[in-house]
Amino acid sequence: MANPNPNKQTVELNRTSLYWGLLLIFVLAVLFSSYIFN
Repeated sequence: MANPNPNKQTVELNRTSLYWGLLLIFVLAVLFSSYIFN
């Protein structure tokens, strides 16, 4: 019963880091497009 807990935490951590990466890419894309269109 001690095995599934760390696995679940690792999956949640990976998902959170993936969301942060997508958010960072989105912000960089918005800044880049605003820099190009100005």
